[in-house]
Amino acid sequence: MQQIVVVHGGTTFKDNDAYLAYLSTKPVSIDRLVSKLFWKERLQETLGDDYQVLLPSMPNKTNARYSEWAAWFTNISQVFTDDVILIGHSMGAIFLAKYLSENVTPYKIKGTVLIATPYDDESTEDLSDFKIESLTDALSEQAGRLVIINGEDDPVIDISDIEKYKQALSDAEFMTISAPDHFVREEFPELVSLIHEISTKN
Repeated sequence: MQQIVVVHGGTTFKDNDAYLAYLSTKPVSIDRLVSKLFWKERLQETLGDDYQVLLPSMPNKTNARYSEWAAWFTNISQVFTDDVILIGHSMGAIFLAKYLSENVTPYKIKGTVLIATPYDDESTEDLSDFKIESLTDALSEQAGRLVIINGEDDPVIDISDIEKYKQALSDAEFMTISAPDHFVREEFPELVSLIHEISTKN
């Protein structure tokens, strides 16, 4: 059975006052409050019984801290199997890039997919301790097939972030598709096809 681990997105702030201000002033939409399933929650059903999709709940995704995510991810990774495929979206994507750059995993990774991933504070505000100063060879060496997916029309991630990944990761593959929704969507067929492709390659 092919194991998939999906790390969700989130937000982070420079201090608690900024966090409280966000909670008090963030625009509210009824559409955002209605319960619905997005591609992450649908992935197990979409992929079928030959796959095991893990969706770990990372600590306080609304005011995330890298050190807390790293500690929890290291703990839960004891259930990861060899040839796992790691998928990160937005904050989850920069987390995986930073984590795999700074840590050596005891399990083998078959593929790593980073979706809509920021890089540093130059174009994305308040990345706090998630921002990347530089990436080490450890990321490319242990990530397996490394694919970075970005949206040409993503309202959150600037194209300059993707250019920094291209400069740092010569062995990575880059996919650019339309994403006016920051990949917050119910269906993600391009990702499903990519997962099938990675999982069936030796």
